[in-house]
Amino acid sequence: MRLLVLVPDLIQRGPLRSAYEFVARHPLLERVMTEHRVMVHPRLYTAVAWGGTLNNMRHAALARSLGVEACLACPSGRDTYGEFNVRDLPYVKWSDRRSDDVVLVPDFCSVLANDVRGPTIVYLQVPTMLKADFDYRADRVVLWTDSPFMLEKCRRVFPGKDIPIVPNIVDDRAFPFIPQKEREPGLIMAFPRKGPDYIEATRRHYAELGGKYWRFELVDGVPLAELARRMRRPQAFLASADVEGCALPPQESMAAGMIVVGKSAHGANFAMEHCKTAMVAETPQEAAQSLIELEDDELRDSISRNAHAFIARYFPSGDPTALWRSTLEKFGFRLKS
Repeated sequence: MRLLVLVPDLIQRGPLRSAYEFVARHPLLERVMTEHRVMVHPRLYTAVAWGGTLNNMRHAALARSLGVEACLACPSGRDTYGEFNVRDLPYVKWSDRRSDDVVLVPDFCSVLANDVRGPTIVYLQVPTMLKADFDYRADRVVLWTDSPFMLEKCRRVFPGKDIPIVPNIVDDRAFPFIPQKEREPGLIMAFPRKGPDYIEATRRHYAELGGKYWRFELVDGVPLAELARRMRRPQAFLASADVEGCALPPQESMAAGMIVVGKSAHGANFAMEHCKTAMVAETPQEAAQSLIELEDDELRDSISRNAHAFIARYFPSGDPTALWRSTLEKFGFRLKS
């Protein structure tokens, strides 16, 4: 009896990456390929190490630490993540799953839950990926989601199904708390892949307000270890995404002691409570004003400590361990004491 967590193969270069990117630009082609099973599933090949996938890797590692045989399953059956990996885990081919495996299937390929014979967890993390394309009413299928915002969405797509909110896993070893006074004054980090217009407008409005304290550093496409290293320096993180899945970057920023400023992503960034654990700013004008307010040392220190205290429940030793102990026992796994 094993726990398999399904992840996509990371295609970093070569013809397969070009083919993946072509399919990704043509939704109709992707749908036809999925329906006719031209390949395992087009989305099981990716050019991006998505946060939701890294979160699922952490879930697999935590389950394995409790004494069960937990593996990552993917089309190739091997580690294609290299330096982008977050955990040292064994891999198996998706085609080599067994009838007694318990399988966690991510939402972007939820239709594959129909191919699993035994207990299946479909983890619903991204609002744009919610599809009732599998037998979600089956007793063997368990649905998970990750925020109150997502729960509301899921209830409309999967009526009549009990859907618990499960905790993300925030790695406090990779993102240790560093107080504001030990960070580089005035440095704020942002991800240009998410909401570049919002980032640039925030910078412009901040300058127009006469702000001179904050300067922006844009980070994109780096492995988690490098990201964690860079996050030891800034005092703040600009949350610029309109839509979020598991929304790990703001939570990792809170763990590290950075102030999160920016969008709530329609509630996906549920850990953001204005002036307490973060500065919520849905518009660039609001973000610029928040940055003016955050020039105050005492406010920054207070928010950073409140945010760290809130997010500590998502460290592996907290709620995630309780979740996996309960889940694995229900599925009949024998755990380490």
